[in-house]
Amino acid sequence: MPTTFTHLLEPDLQRLIDERAYRELRVSLSAMEPADIADMIETLPPESGVVAFRVLPREVSGETFAELNQQVQESLLQELGTERSARVIEMMDPDDRVALLDELPIEIATRLIAQFSPSNRRVTQAILGYPADSVGRLMTPNYVRVRQDWTIDKVLEHIRRYGNNAETINWVFVIDKDSKLIDDIHIREIILAEPGTPISELMDNEYVALYAADDQEEAVRVMNRYDRTALPVVDSLGLLVGIVTADDIADVAEEEFTEDVHKLGGMEALDAPYMSSPVLSMFKKRGGWLAGLFLMQVFTISIMGFFDEQLNKAVVLALFVPMIIASGGNTGTQAASLLVRAIAVEEVTLRSWWKIMRKELLTGLCLGVTLGLLGLLVVWILSHTPMVETPHLVPLATTVGLAVFMIVIWGSLIGSMFPLLLDRVGLDPAASSSPLVATLMDVSGLTIYFVVALALLRGTIL
Repeated sequence: MPTTFTHLLEPDLQRLIDERAYRELRVSLSAMEPADIADMIETLPPESGVVAFRVLPREVSGETFAELNQQVQESLLQELGTERSARVIEMMDPDDRVALLDELPIEIATRLIAQFSPSNRRVTQAILGYPADSVGRLMTPNYVRVRQDWTIDKVLEHIRRYGNNAETINWVFVIDKDSKLIDDIHIREIILAEPGTPISELMDNEYVALYAADDQEEAVRVMNRYDRTALPVVDSLGLLVGIVTADDIADVAEEEFTEDVHKLGGMEALDAPYMSSPVLSMFKKRGGWLAGLFLMQVFTISIMGFFDEQLNKAVVLALFVPMIIASGGNTGTQAASLLVRAIAVEEVTLRSWWKIMRKELLTGLCLGVTLGLLGLLVVWILSHTPMVETPHLVPLATTVGLAVFMIVIWGSLIGSMFPLLLDRVGLDPAASSSPLVATLMDVSGLTIYFVVALALLRGTIL
């Protein structure tokens, strides 16, 4: 983790607030990074946090506010009042501003927007007009755009004049007379070019752009694919309407990764950070999945009941049920986790299903042989203890070993094909969670185990 150094600790911050040393407090906080200021404000009691935030310079308050968690943001807005809150929110970047307004009750957000300046109100409402999870919600209208007939001199003068308000100047975007995007140029090329050179001579008329209506996940994929720090956003007519930067994409990628982790854990994704999520919300997000998985175990009970007669004849078979279940569930979970991630980063598609199946089949064979032999060894070792006493050691060991071998192969195939199937029907592959795959393997694994036992142990143990 990166280490940051600040000269103001939490006790010192509280002391300055208690002593009403606001000038010293303002100077000390101004020397810190907005993210560090936000961390310190979050550790303070609510009334002290409001005081610390109020003394911040105006140019710092917007960035700091964007770094605070949602609970603290809402508390500050309530304390600051509508007019002051509107001024703070206006200092935020447009995309951060919209993200905050999205989380607020509609009546509060409406009152705040009404307090914005006409230009900020227009920008904010334009971004809010895009679907909630679209690229349009991520973009900022603050960027540098130039004309293809401008010289390098004029471009640099334009950057010096308007660059301070831009989200980034690493990339300069070239538009035509109708504001359609026709190219993007890295700032390095502009700086190194001769002053009188027309910008058109640096153009190759090739660029990578996002559509404002695209899903935010598409922005993550494109940004990673082309290793860019900023991407232009165009509308359906090709008009340049904004840009998306790497920091926005990083936030989306983190949210998507968190959502996938939650789903792989067998629950719905949380709407807020763990510590900020109320118990009722946690219950709703986790309870549904747990109840469904719990009821699915009825199939496992049914399998056990179906083979009840065989279990009564050979109780020793029941001793190895946990090992049988674990081998299938663990194998299936491994395969599902690998495929969910591979689908997420576009390493594989449904068209590759046969290659994936072949790879998992070969992998399953290797794993099955290894675990099957280990199963034989376990039965042999346990036969020398009071736990397993049977005159039919070889048939029993063969049954366990062969069942494990087949179940591991089956788990590899189920775990790898299930995410592809979900992706094919338009569902999130992450929904093929570890508990779900494990539950499916419980049912199918027990079936395989008892069928093998019936085939190999009839006339001996059974």
